[in-house]
Amino acid sequence: MLKYLIKRIFWMIPLLIGISLISFFIMHLAPGDITTSEAGFNPKASEESRQKLLELYSLDKPVIVQYSLWIKRMATLDFGSSFASHQRPVFWQTRDKDGNITLGMIQEALPITLLINVLSLILIISVALPLGVISALNQNQPTDRGITLFVFIGFAIPGFWLALMLMYWTGVQHTWLPISGLQSIGHENMNWFGQIRDTLKHLVLPVFISGITGLAGISLFVRNGMLEVLHQDYITTARSKGLSEKRVIYGHALRNALLPLITIFGLSIPGLIGGSVIAESIFAIPGMGKLFYDAVLMRDFPVIMGILTIGAVLTLIGNLIADLAYAWADPRVRRGVVQ
Repeated sequence: MLKYLIKRIFWMIPLLIGISLISFFIMHLAPGDITTSEAGFNPKASEESRQKLLELYSLDKPVIVQYSLWIKRMATLDFGSSFASHQRPVFWQTRDKDGNITLGMIQEALPITLLINVLSLILIISVALPLGVISALNQNQPTDRGITLFVFIGFAIPGFWLALMLMYWTGVQHTWLPISGLQSIGHENMNWFGQIRDTLKHLVLPVFISGITGLAGISLFVRNGMLEVLHQDYITTARSKGLSEKRVIYGHALRNALLPLITIFGLSIPGLIGGSVIAESIFAIPGMGKLFYDAVLMRDFPVIMGILTIGAVLTLIGNLIADLAYAWADPRVRRGVVQ
């Protein structure tokens, strides 16, 4: 296992460089740059001012030179500063000569996205697993058909449309829930219980929208896994030994049916950090998804590359964790890895 781990980590380095190289060049193939947003809407902006902006951000250099400058900074975890007018650091906080600290844009947005997506993951696990098991145990019965219909509806409904409908129904028509941001006006004047209650009310819709599609997929995955496992010989053997049906289902069948989910949960790590562009943009939540969306509109290359690089690193780490966890959980895989 140690040899396998070292080999996988070694191969992550060229993969990361390749991903960053492709992302960098594709991003520069898109039309427009920072001058499109900063000078394009200013009627007094001259060609000379555009050229000065290009020189300021090193955009007048060849793309390969820009990439070499960026890769040198990335090696020290320095993703540079945003092209936007505030010039904030992209990744981590900085301290000026007067000792004032400026938070990095990713550092500020990350906790918000992490909170929303962890809550969504808890919702998915707590609802999808029971639905999948119940559906498998009642195969081809009305309960199974009802759950399957719910799953396919969850797959089919566009997330942005559902978000807009829920915003109108719960926030405009009935005013039950807030429809934007994470805090209401006057949040700082509330007591601690009121602040927690206010924040939780703001989180209901984003967490639900972020979790509904994942819930549908995981429940269907659990159902299919359970149906496959329930027809295995060792399940028949366990029942013939006189074990209770509850122990057969939850102690043998479900445990083995969940093994493939390790891969899915490992690959969900980037999603926990990357955020949902649709949900965060619609609900005006200042997380990683909205940060990425705004950066694309502004042609803010340092922010875009910072988020893409972090996503690539987390994808590689999540894939590695999933492989190692799968090998740890399944002795057959572990023996194959050792060989």
